[in-house]
This record gives sequence, C-alpha cells and structure tokens, in this order.
Amino acid sequence: MGQLATKHIAGAKTGSKEYIRTTELFFDKVFGKKSSFNHDFATKKGVFTAESIEVTYTNNKTLTFKKATDKKDFIKGAPETKEAFLIGKYKGSKGRERVRHTHITKTIEFGGQPVGSKKESKGTIFEREFTHRLKECINGEVCKGKYHKAAGWLIGQLEKGGKNPIIDVKQLGGQNASRPFEVAGSQPYIAPRDHKAHGKVLTDIDVFHQNGISHLSAKLGPSLTFINPGSKTLFSDQDIKDHDINKDKGIALLKMLNLDEDTFCNVFNNFGKTAQKKKNLKHSGVKRVKKNVLENFVKSAMGSNYWMIHAKDNSSHQVNMYYMNPADVEGSYSKVASNVEVFYGGRDGSGKRIDIAFENSHFSFNLNIRSKAGGTTYPTNIMLDYKTKSVKNKVTL
Repeated sequence: MGQLATKHIAGAKTGSKEYIRTTELFFDKVFGKKSSFNHDFATKKGVFTAESIEVTYTNNKTLTFKKATDKKDFIKGAPETKEAFLIGKYKGSKGRERVRHTHITKTIEFGGQPVGSKKESKGTIFEREFTHRLKECINGEVCKGKYHKAAGWLIGQLEKGGKNPIIDVKQLGGQNASRPFEVAGSQPYIAPRDHKAHGKVLTDIDVFHQNGISHLSAKLGPSLTFINPGSKTLFSDQDIKDHDINKDKGIALLKMLNLDEDTFCNVFNNFGKTAQKKKNLKHSGVKRVKKNVLENFVKSAMGSNYWMIHAKDNSSHQVNMYYMNPADVEGSYSKVASNVEVFYGGRDGSGKRIDIAFENSHFSFNLNIRSKAGGTTYPTNIMLDYKTKSVKNKVTL
C-alpha cells in the first residue's frame, strides 16, 4: 500500500491535471461539506480525522489553514509545498496529533488502492457489472440498470428462443490464457494457430448452457486491440542496438511486413535525434507484402468462436455486440483489401514505434511495435489495434 508523495499535494507544479485534482481533494477532505467529503484519512497508524492543514514551503515559511475559505490561498501556494501535516485526532484518541503527508495512505480516491484489497481496472469493473446483469436476467430478477438492454438482447441470442438455455454465468477476469507470438516456418501467428481455438483462450466471461459454453470477450473504452504479446522473444534491446535481428520470430515478422532491418533498428537507436524524423519519413510508405502470410497472421490474432462485447465508455452505458464467426474470420474479416502502409517512427516519423496500417470493408487495422513501459525506448509489445467499420450483425444497445 503506497503513501501520498509531495506531487500529490503540489497542485500545478507538475502540470498534471491528476495532481491538481488530488491537491484540491486533500484540502476538501479536511474542510469540504460532510455531505460530499469524508474528513477521515487512512494512514500508517490507522484512521485519522483531520481538522486543519499545516504547510511548510520551499522558502521554509509555514502556514496553517483552518477554514474552507482558505482554499484559494492553499491552491495558489501548493506548487511551492515542501511538506504538509494534517492536524487532528486518530479514531479512539482524545489527543490532537500531526500526521505528515507521506504517512497518509494513497487510497483509491487519490488514485491508489483501497485498504485491504486491490484496485480494479475499469475493464474489470465492466466485466463484473455485465456478468451481474446477465445473472439477474437469467434468474428472473429485476434486470434494470447499467447494460440491462444489452444483457437482455444477448441472452436472447445465446438461448436461441429456449433451444439453448443458460444455467450459469462466470466472470473469469484475469484468468485468460497466454496468446504468445509464434512462428512456423515463415508463417508468424498468435498461438494457438487455429483461430477457432481462441474463444476459450481469450474469454473474459463464460456463459454455460446445458450443452456447451459461450465465450464473451469484454472490452471497455475507445482503444481496441486484438493482441498485445511481448516482443522480447522476437528481438532483444541488444539485438536492435547491434542491428542484428537474428531470432526466427523477429526475422519472420520483418519479412511478413517487408520491414527494412536497419531502418527498423534506427527508429529506436536514434530516437530523439533531429535527423531521424526525416529519415523515418523517407523510408515510410506503401510496401509490397505477402498478403496471404499477413492474412493468416490476422486470423490467429482476431480469433473466432466468441462474442465481442464492447462498452464504449462508462457514461453512456452503450454496448457494441457481435459474434466472431469462424467462417467470417476465415473469410472477409481477415482479408487485406488495401495497400499496406508502413510508418517508421509512427505517423509523423518522430515516435519510438513502427505502425503498419491496412484495412478491409469490416475493420481498419494498425499493427504497431512499440514500448508500453513508461520511460523506455526499445519495444516491449506488438499490438494489433483495430476499429470496426461494417461488422456482420453488429448491434449497439
């Protein structure tokens, strides 16, 4: 369990909207109306009820804030905060004490984790809420609230008018099996190689019938990706530094996408250098690729035999739903029906990534090789991002 740092109460000093929010929250939890804010803080020694705030600034001047009307002065001086103390009492104690800000627990309202449990991602929360709604509906309970229209419609599709009754629904969240990048000969693929076997691997929610299981892949938010396997088994940082992509998987990926090895390596080796952007743009453009090899890769990346359940956001509660039919994935869904464009350094040439764009009448794809780890230059993952265009029997509720 982490504690607050100075940045969490330093307001605009970092330029982060999140830290401006936590700075205001720090003040409001002490002086805000009890109908909106709890004056209790979780700390290393237990629950502490704050009455005032004492702040020492970088010029060693100390001020004590005692009332809600002090907020303007508190926020104004926050960027120069050196340290802060809450003044008040621990629960069950009569004596007044001071608690340094770094002894205050970074609970979920400050962007951390709740005491005694792990913080859930928004995607996991969506999985749990959608599972709960499905269970309400199949049990004849009042099925109202977030996602109830989507849940009701989906049950009708899965049960097929009483021909395939549902007996249970389980959220699997986080139990997904690995889907690594592999290669057979010169053909890269996402394991398992047969796209029809992916439903049971990538499922987030399983719906159990008397005779079989329906797999649901639950996604939340505007950014969608079919895959994000690690890239270190294809090329290590040292491989790229040495301009020596020598692993079978890495060689197969470069060949599939017709990527130039030296240009590929220089995107990362020379990242940040002024001349690199111009070089990246010079080598970018439409490339001739073996479309059948790329299409076979896309089949395994998309997978089939599952329902895609995609909530657009947390506010509208709208859900896109469609079935990834094996026949469609084998057919038009995985086709490369456009030019394949390679963008070394990303779309503007200045990034530490390579993007490969192509599309068909159903999906727009962006295969990208980049780092998902903050502060690192060399790639960590391979992503196949996508946007839907005209997917068969897609319903939005």
